[in-house]
Amino acid sequence: SRIEIRASSCVLPLHNPIRVAEEWAVVDNLSNGRVGISFASGWQPNDFVIRPEAFARAKNEMFENAQIVKRLWRGEAVDFVNPHGKLVPTKTLPRPVQAELPSWMTTAGNPDTFRAAGALGFNVLTHLLGQTLEELAVKVKVYREARREAGFDPATGVVTCMLHTYVGEDLDEVRETVRQPMKDYLASAMALVVGFAWSFPAFARPGGPDSKPEDVDLGSLTEDETDAILEFAFERYFETSGLFGTPEVCLDMIDRCKAADIDEIASLIDFGVPNALVLGALPMLDEVRRLSNEQPATTDASMAVDMGTSAAALSATAQTDADYSLPAQILNHHITHLQCTPSHARMLLTDPDTRGVLSRIDHWMIGGEAFPASLAAELEAAGVRHVTNMYGPTETTIWSTTGEVVGSPASISIVRPIANTQLYILGNGEEPLPVGVPGELLIGGAGVVRGYHQRPDLTAERFIPDPFEPGARLYRTGDLARWQPDGTIDFLGRLDHQVKIRGYRIELGEIETRLAAIAGIREAVVIAREDTPGDLRLVAYLIGTSGPVADGTLRAALGESLPEFMVPSAFVFLDHYPQTPNGKIDRKALPAPNELRAASSDVYQAPDGELEVTIAGVWKEVLYLEQVGVDDNFFDLGGHSLLVVQAHRKLRDLCPKPLSLTDLYRFPTIRGLAGHLLSEDDGGEGVERSQARGERRREAMNRRRRGRGK
Repeated sequence: SRIEIRASSCVLPLHNPIRVAEEWAVVDNLSNGRVGISFASGWQPNDFVIRPEAFARAKNEMFENAQIVKRLWRGEAVDFVNPHGKLVPTKTLPRPVQAELPSWMTTAGNPDTFRAAGALGFNVLTHLLGQTLEELAVKVKVYREARREAGFDPATGVVTCMLHTYVGEDLDEVRETVRQPMKDYLASAMALVVGFAWSFPAFARPGGPDSKPEDVDLGSLTEDETDAILEFAFERYFETSGLFGTPEVCLDMIDRCKAADIDEIASLIDFGVPNALVLGALPMLDEVRRLSNEQPATTDASMAVDMGTSAAALSATAQTDADYSLPAQILNHHITHLQCTPSHARMLLTDPDTRGVLSRIDHWMIGGEAFPASLAAELEAAGVRHVTNMYGPTETTIWSTTGEVVGSPASISIVRPIANTQLYILGNGEEPLPVGVPGELLIGGAGVVRGYHQRPDLTAERFIPDPFEPGARLYRTGDLARWQPDGTIDFLGRLDHQVKIRGYRIELGEIETRLAAIAGIREAVVIAREDTPGDLRLVAYLIGTSGPVADGTLRAALGESLPEFMVPSAFVFLDHYPQTPNGKIDRKALPAPNELRAASSDVYQAPDGELEVTIAGVWKEVLYLEQVGVDDNFFDLGGHSLLVVQAHRKLRDLCPKPLSLTDLYRFPTIRGLAGHLLSEDDGGEGVERSQARGERRREAMNRRRRGRGK
């Protein structure tokens, strides 16, 4: 279940596309959807004895038939000519497990093949026999640009490089173990080996400097000359083009591949080394795999040399610099399904590294908040194919409706209920409302829970007898909605002051009650503001008994009884609240936090130095603060995951060295982050604080659950 099954060179011009699609669909079923195919055109004339007519246009046939295979794989009917010359629409069986066939194009290094593969949306499989890694890097750029010009996301195309591989504890021992097997292997492809040899000045090209390896009569080479060519070819390949040596040496090669924008390394381990040795070396290869995936992709081996840092030192610090980012997890574990809230989806889209791999996730299930139409457009632009809008409250067992979101709709509806679920839109008298008339959305069916733990009053308020089915109950969602003529439902907002932020349903009144109980607070109003699109945050507006209370004091007091997601991002003190004409608090007229706030912490210490000033400027912008001290904690000031992403996007181009998203979690103060960026110290000042914050949050959640139920 953990091993993909790929055909590394299916010479497609030699096969009928129907046969390829059907035979590999069988393997896809047997493996439960783990098949991938790399198509090749073939180059050896003797291979084409079974289809000699295909040799002249082998490359064109490869691309044409590869697209036919993919169409058949999807279940499309493709026209083929029968013995009577008539076109017959044909589908293949069995149907595969995977909806789309993961497909590569095999190329030995022809830039035209890279360009064509990119333009048609295929991945690429290549190697370093006959091309250097530097030359390959140029061709990868050609491939990415071709994808972009054809309307594909350049970053989602997978470039796989096959490398001969053997890892051991001693470099010299590895060299001698693979020397003869590699020379024998290279001898079997002598044309490619000669291509290596002529790059060395010690070998003059027979026929003059403009001759090509194919022009050489290999039979004219003496045994000593052949062995010399093989020896030089081996040494060159061992040093520059294979995954050979100790784990530390192999990590250097992987870093070079990363710098060349290669996505995957396919390790070729069966090239003549005795099986027992190959199997015994696999744990070392797995160690290389683990270390290379933990090491950040921004690490560059040449930079390490310039800085006096060895590969061994890089691997020793790999645990410290471990890359557990979402892009790495998606790539390493081949994630196919993702469930998240709309706000979290927006956060993922704002990070270029993450955005580049999102299209690899086949199915997105988005819910927990209202689904904005603009998000659907952003997901489509990022190449995301299958998106499902999930709607439903916890009180009806999470999801009650699902519906596919296709393209960029003008609005997104609550589509249709899942099995054993009923939806009603009722008026004040609990009467069903016709199409187009807004009312409260109620949910009935098997998913309706028994009620709130030890809260009979709230249970009676939210759960009512079902007027349409005796003995059943309905849950009052508090959502304002209306029927559409097509049977879908428009979500119009909330009927009360309950809101959802980053997937958490929050009763604003509960926060107001807790705030009003704090010494020095006379009145409290809490609202959810979205002063920046996509950044919904809680803001508390307070009237004190004798002046403002420090933010830190308020946060600490709320943290004793509320989870962190219910603590407002900002506290604004007012002399009085704006009022509507009938004397009620006008929540819409409450000022934005940045219009009034000026203080950030109890003890303010100004930034010192260009870097601290730069970081402070970004923090003030994303946190809506007039001033931020160097020892203020980003998260204590109201920062959260969305704001971390915003800050990271603004800071990374302004910092003196690469800045990862996790650095902002590890160094949550300006002083700490600036110190990290100006030194080589990778310690994390935020670890203990983060652990303490997490413990406080868990305790608050437990207290809240004991008092109100889950």
